[in-house]
Amino acid sequence: MAIFHDPRGLSRTAATADAAAAYDKTVQAYLAMTPDAGDLLKATLAADGEMVMAHCLKGYFMMLMAMGGLLPKAEKAAAMARETAEGATDRERLHVRALEHWAGRDLAGAAVIWEDILLDHPRDILAARLAHFAHFYAGESRHLRDSVNRVLPHWDRDVPGYSYVKGMQAFGSEEAGDYAVAQAAAEEAIELEPNDPWAVHAYAHVMEMRNRPEDGLAWIERLRPYWTQAHNFQNHIWWHECLMFLAQDRQADALSQYDAHVFDADGDEYLDLCNAASLLQRLEILGLDVGERWQPLGEKVRGRTEEHLLTFIDLHYALILAAAGDDKVHEMREFTARHEGTAEDSNLPIMKALGLPMIDALIAYRTGRYADAAQAILPIRYELWMMGGSHAQRDLFALILIDAARKAGDERLHGALLAERRAAAPDDFWVAALSV
Repeated sequence: MAIFHDPRGLSRTAATADAAAAYDKTVQAYLAMTPDAGDLLKATLAADGEMVMAHCLKGYFMMLMAMGGLLPKAEKAAAMARETAEGATDRERLHVRALEHWAGRDLAGAAVIWEDILLDHPRDILAARLAHFAHFYAGESRHLRDSVNRVLPHWDRDVPGYSYVKGMQAFGSEEAGDYAVAQAAAEEAIELEPNDPWAVHAYAHVMEMRNRPEDGLAWIERLRPYWTQAHNFQNHIWWHECLMFLAQDRQADALSQYDAHVFDADGDEYLDLCNAASLLQRLEILGLDVGERWQPLGEKVRGRTEEHLLTFIDLHYALILAAAGDDKVHEMREFTARHEGTAEDSNLPIMKALGLPMIDALIAYRTGRYADAAQAILPIRYELWMMGGSHAQRDLFALILIDAARKAGDERLHGALLAERRAAAPDDFWVAALSV
């Protein structure tokens, strides 16, 4: 193995310069969310089957897809990374350790290692991106913001990849409530690199939090030629556009877009399923008949009820099954109750503390026991951030709570929940929609 330097000056090992260059192209594709990242990684491994960072990246890709069936592949990639780590740099060996933690269901432990890497190597854009997603999956908005801000002094416009770091700063700042910083960072990111779906999406979040759907829709429309080149993450931006349609009371447009772009008949990516469930539930809260659209979603998740990789995902799967009238949701609930996992599983405490009562709430809500649903959510609603996801995504569960109180005929609770929402966002579309 020889030492080569990446575009940001980091040392890494590879058999040949061609293999190192192929790896760099793979990382670039990952940052830009292009569909060819997997093929580029295969080309990298074909050029150097013992490149430690290529095996790490393969394992990372398996885990990022959050599918239980891919865990064995992630574990195998971690084992291969460990086998090929002789002669690797200290930074590379830390990546091996991080992957081992993550493949062992310890995402929190992996995040600690990525942050440790960044202290010595603040231009390790892969560690930065993975730490970013780990904090996002944990709902840690301040960590999400601060993780990027810690490394930014070591970046500038002349460093390759700077635009993607600004995109991460935009999303972290938005989730932490620093909307002005977030908007400016997203704008700078797109000015430098329009083909950054993450920055496009960060700006959309800002517009949603600021109740500016017209500006958000204009931004998405202007950049449509770029973000529609992304892999399935583009479906999430279509979902954001639908949320803005709802804020304009355009339910029919949102439903049409669900059929055209949000629902993926051929895909089973967790994010696509969460997008679909979240939008259908919002439309039903608004009184729209979505027909049989829950049924194909139910078919996609029936075999995935025991994965338990992220509580955020589990709850969307439970919602889908309950909405589809599939008794499998009760099996999912019982498995969640008895599942013991391992001490290393960082999602397990969240699943027990929040996932289980929320599955009970969703079953109650979808079977018409609205008072039970509201009472199940109330004691834990201020802790739901721990299940991960964004403010916009988790807002679904706040809407379900208000709707449950409304449908239960609990005027005191319904009125109180609307009052707090109105105080936080006086012009929020949902305040008026849920007041009826």
